Amino acid sequence: ITNFLKKGKNALAIEVIPPTWGDLTIGFVDWNPWPPDDNLGIWRPVHLKKTGSLALKNVFVKPDFEVTNPSKATVEILCEIQNLSTENKTGEITISFDNTSIVKKITIQGGQTQRITLSPDEFPALNINNPRLWWPNNMGNPELYQMKATLTVNADESDVFATQFGIRKIEDYFNEQGHRGYKINGKEILITGGGWVDDIFLDDPDEKVEDQIRYVKHMNLNTIRLEGFWGKNSKIYDYADQYGILVMIGWSCQWEWKDYCGREEDEYLAIKTEKEIKEHTNAYQDQVKWLRNHPSVFLWVYGSDKLLIPELEKSMNAMLAEEDGTRPILNSCGGRTSEVTGKSGVKMNGPYSYVTPNYWYEDDSRGGAFGFNTETGPGLQMAPMESIRKMIPQENLWPVDSIWAFHLGRREFASFENWMPAFEARYGMDDDVEKFAQKAQMASFEAMRGMFEAFHVNRPETTGIIQWMLNSAWPAMMWQLYDYYLMPNAAFYATKNACQPVNIAYNYKDKGVYITSQEKEWKEALKAEIKFLDLSGQVLFEKVIEIDSPNAFSKKIHSLADLEEVPPTYFLDLRLLNQKGNLVTDNFYWLSGKPDVLDFENSQWFVTGNTAYADFTAINGMPKATISILSATKVEGDTVRVEVDLNNTSDHLAFFNELSIIDKTTGLSILPVFWEDNYVSLLPGEKRTVKAYLLNDRGNVQPDNLTVKVLGWNLAE
Repeated sequence: ITNFLKKGKNALAIEVIPPTWGDLTIGFVDWNPWPPDDNLGIWRPVHLKKTGSLALKNVFVKPDFEVTNPSKATVEILCEIQNLSTENKTGEITISFDNTSIVKKITIQGGQTQRITLSPDEFPALNINNPRLWWPNNMGNPELYQMKATLTVNADESDVFATQFGIRKIEDYFNEQGHRGYKINGKEILITGGGWVDDIFLDDPDEKVEDQIRYVKHMNLNTIRLEGFWGKNSKIYDYADQYGILVMIGWSCQWEWKDYCGREEDEYLAIKTEKEIKEHTNAYQDQVKWLRNHPSVFLWVYGSDKLLIPELEKSMNAMLAEEDGTRPILNSCGGRTSEVTGKSGVKMNGPYSYVTPNYWYEDDSRGGAFGFNTETGPGLQMAPMESIRKMIPQENLWPVDSIWAFHLGRREFASFENWMPAFEARYGMDDDVEKFAQKAQMASFEAMRGMFEAFHVNRPETTGIIQWMLNSAWPAMMWQLYDYYLMPNAAFYATKNACQPVNIAYNYKDKGVYITSQEKEWKEALKAEIKFLDLSGQVLFEKVIEIDSPNAFSKKIHSLADLEEVPPTYFLDLRLLNQKGNLVTDNFYWLSGKPDVLDFENSQWFVTGNTAYADFTAINGMPKATISILSATKVEGDTVRVEVDLNNTSDHLAFFNELSIIDKTTGLSILPVFWEDNYVSLLPGEKRTVKAYLLNDRGNVQPDNLTVKVLGWNLAE
């Protein structure tokens, strides 16, 4: 705006025009109600930048290394320098990071913009010995470098730019079954994540964004998928860099279906004309230039459900080859084949509504545990009771009615009809909203754990799984691992359990016990304890198995298929210990002698129903257990540590105990909260310590005013 400024006060007026039906704009698809203003307005910051005669633009830090020799890396710096004057200008650009500093003289003609490259060939200091590599969550530390670029003219600062970057290498590959997968710094990674969405009003506070990325890390996930370029600013990407969370971003299916964008449908995304191809390539280019320094951004995605028309895909490929070249491209998140770039190698075949846990092991043609499922999930993840009370008026709390359904999705996902029949058949219906809400969490836990564990158990045939969704744009009852209020639900802790670096898991198809690991080689020999229990917690069968490192991501260590006289409802307690007898991890299942039978013949794109259901109704008559609780609180800088000692003082199993940290004054949970485990079950006489931490810089934590609440399924009053 330099040429338009006048001496004295100036005003910048921006005309905002609402999108009309047929415009390709931001949208929420079927996730929540359509905002009445159609997201009218400016939802990213507007900046005014003042520089000298030379201005820095589009600085790109481009690290590289050979995965066979990660002790040597190179860093190339690319940028544009614009001469804002009419005279030729000579200056210097200085690049500094860590102990590296280089200077390059430049001359830019008046009124011109010139691309500048600072390469390791020209500046040997850009050859980095023993670089600190950026790793995703649970694979290593997300090491970051802080770089500063300073442009001077006659020793006076003309412009400055600062960014963080990471040294890491992203590659894609096809496995033996023809599924696309990804490698980070030469290591195969199972992509595990959730679909991110911004707040319905696009105004998430920065601290809420950080809290959610912390949640992603805490759940042992490594990825978020953005269907669209979400983020009211760069904070979501900054936090993803900081916490080691990969980000896959691309256009939304909002632009692919008539009901969402108002354009006629065919097999391609709705960008068709020569003018639109140019406009949208340029728009994507702006996002690439904005985000390419973020090591967390590992993948540029084009279409969501569909492909781009060939002309647009070619235009995009040329643009990305020029502007990046350090990340793979995915032509579609659906199982499509492009005449330009070949097959996507991934899939998007659902389900999106409730399926029983065995689905992920038994399905071999749709959304089951093979390949990379870029969006899927077991549907409804109901909010815990405390959040239900926040969103549902007291007079509508029971029974479940249209007010509850208002907080579901749209279209096929606007009612409980794909969830309630299975819930009632498997768990039985109650006449009490509190018990109903507890059992809804049980259903969410087993459904979500089954999905994520299946993708771990079936490695290396599986390469990725994105839960649809991670979070909610508004107070919701479905598609969420934590709710709008940042309250984790049972699916949150099921995910954390299933995706831990080393896990012991039950395969619902072959009834086997498996050890899964993110690394093929384990650091030590382990010991597995398997216990088969009845409703009261009496041990019916037990076995101890010594395990050596199997040089595999997944190994079957035992089969329970031949067990005789299986009760209608029973429990499976799995524990993994090191050679010193210390617990590495554990897993607790409720299973049924009556199997879930899937109705594959009548599968729909969003759901596969059942012809028969497991029977867990016996839990409604479990004998009562008693637990003693001791808790201690300790302040450590910006965190408040809470340690809870649980002791099952009864002769019965204490099933599905939810732990909460409550503010004594309000009676409400302190959020966000980070439990190392939750919804835990205790065997008769068992003692267990469970730890959590709170953030002490949010203004909602008074360490002396906290209490721990335990809500168990069969605890005595």
